[in-house]
Amino acid sequence: MKLRILIYLMAFFCWTGACAQQELTPPKFNGANVEYFMRRLVGEFEKIAVERQVPAAEISPRVAVAFKVDTTGGVSEWRFRDSASEGRDRADLPAASEATREAMSEAFSRLGGWSPAVDAEGRKVDYTLRLTLRLPVEKIVRKQDPDPLLFLGENPDKSFYAWAYDRLRYDERFKNVGGVVHVRFYVEPDGKITIGDVSKSPDERLTKEAIRVIRNSKGKWTPRKVRGVPQRTAYELRMNFIPESH
Repeated sequence: MKLRILIYLMAFFCWTGACAQQELTPPKFNGANVEYFMRRLVGEFEKIAVERQVPAAEISPRVAVAFKVDTTGGVSEWRFRDSASEGRDRADLPAASEATREAMSEAFSRLGGWSPAVDAEGRKVDYTLRLTLRLPVEKIVRKQDPDPLLFLGENPDKSFYAWAYDRLRYDERFKNVGGVVHVRFYVEPDGKITIGDVSKSPDERLTKEAIRVIRNSKGKWTPRKVRGVPQRTAYELRMNFIPESH
């Protein structure tokens, strides 16, 4: 009987502890939620990258970070997370570039105004935030220089997608395959194409088809220029394939 009572008590304390954790209120940034802070942080990063003319090829498209907000609202233990990190800090991302780290760290230092997390009983507690951010590389490039990347003399967001759509062979091979394909590539200063990484794809055959079309676009691009000098410029093909069975 005593053993049964002890088990019930342990279960009760575990349950109340879980409830308390669920009722924990995360830190606030200037009275707003964490999503607002993420938008501000990316915005500050964008300003710094434009001001310093950070080359697009040196900006990591995605970056993961972590930091602690203590009981006074102070911030400490700022760090980057990647595939080499351990424990809960591990993220399925390559290490951020040095230029990205420098600009992101400065952007973070410009933002203040945290209030601490609060538990179910109203007590202030330490809280570690782990965030993954997508950086607006193409938007930064457009702001850095008035000579943008062009495809067939026009904005590639329209002209390249129309051209690629007409040439992608989404035929019987893919009748049961569908999903989003994201392929990042680079237009070199001489107009040649270098394939970067595939961040998303439902099928290797679709990936190869997208890369085939990208390679065939060689010679149709006008590289971005900085003070008249052609630059290596990143671009990303994003297409959603929908099979006929849907």
